[in-house]
Amino acid sequence: MEAAFHRRFILQLALGLIALLGLAVLLNRAANPYCLFATDWLPAKSKPETFTHLRLVKAMQVRHVKPQAVILGSSRAETGLSPEHAGWKARPAYNLGLSDARLYEIKSYFEFACSQAQVKQAMLLLDFTAFLPGGRNSPDFSEERLQGFSAEDYLLGLCSWDATSGSLNTLLGRQGEKSYLANGSRDVSVENARVKAKGGALRAFLAYEKRFMTAGTAPTHLDEEAQQVFRDILAVARRHSVDLRLAVAPVHARYLEMLDRCGQAALFEEWKKWITAEVEKEAVDSKQSAFPLLDFSGYNEFTTEPVPEKGLATYYLESSHFTQALGDKLLDRLFSDEAPATPGAFGFRMSSAQMEAHLTAIREARERYHRERAEELASLPQPQ
Repeated sequence: MEAAFHRRFILQLALGLIALLGLAVLLNRAANPYCLFATDWLPAKSKPETFTHLRLVKAMQVRHVKPQAVILGSSRAETGLSPEHAGWKARPAYNLGLSDARLYEIKSYFEFACSQAQVKQAMLLLDFTAFLPGGRNSPDFSEERLQGFSAEDYLLGLCSWDATSGSLNTLLGRQGEKSYLANGSRDVSVENARVKAKGGALRAFLAYEKRFMTAGTAPTHLDEEAQQVFRDILAVARRHSVDLRLAVAPVHARYLEMLDRCGQAALFEEWKKWITAEVEKEAVDSKQSAFPLLDFSGYNEFTTEPVPEKGLATYYLESSHFTQALGDKLLDRLFSDEAPATPGAFGFRMSSAQMEAHLTAIREARERYHRERAEELASLPQPQ
């Protein structure tokens, strides 16, 4: 009698657990918090768990969307560049930027996109820091995910408590740490709200700059592995006949001043020379035209935008991340057939032949910036 009771109890418990698991699977399929499936059974306004599972979500979205144009880069790319810009002739376009991305991750996702669709256009936003030693791939980066069906991802997305919690957050409309649109870009309105919550543009700038200046010892050389990965990215584009365009990110002039105070200004210039030489070398080796490489950094009318004490800046969220207002100007220039900009200007097409003239023009513009904005520069945090 007692043994039969125990068996019934265990059976009922097992059936109850199976029922609960089944309900969780149905809920997670309905809410689809990690975009495992192309459609949602219960559509929601946003996916608050995207940022916490960014590399999973964007891999799945590439499978669903099958983009013919992609934006590549780090959080600067996903924040400031829009797949809706008119310059994207190949559609659909998708923002494949990844927060804190290393070059290896960028290359891997670029290759993956090319394996899933006929990618015709790509734009790579280049970050100097991605070429420095010491970084590592994100913990949620998975090679297996990009090579085929990943049972682990579906178990995570359908059967885990993490997914169930994410589904509830999705259906209840809760705000995630970062908010993303279906096209892969960050939600501009949410980014602006975050700046306002910090007390306005100036406080957001200073908060970022303080973190930057306390990050530890700055590297003094480029990472050889990252340099090889950059060559690999060029090779992927050439192999798949992708119209690849490259751009040096338009960080605010205050960011360049922090690089200088950390002793990295000279290395930043050497990096520009190196990427230019590599793009030209790849063109010679492939016997084709060089991929366009434009420099949007420096001291120009946009990157020296005064920072308002209250409210929002027009072109920057803080000294590292630019807004889509500036991103649109960048893409206008990148896709334009107009006459080339002069050395030192916003969107100058870099070449080894004109590199010294370009860097000299930037240095001269920096001197003017120092003369005209000395009081503002005095407020920048010092290295610690």
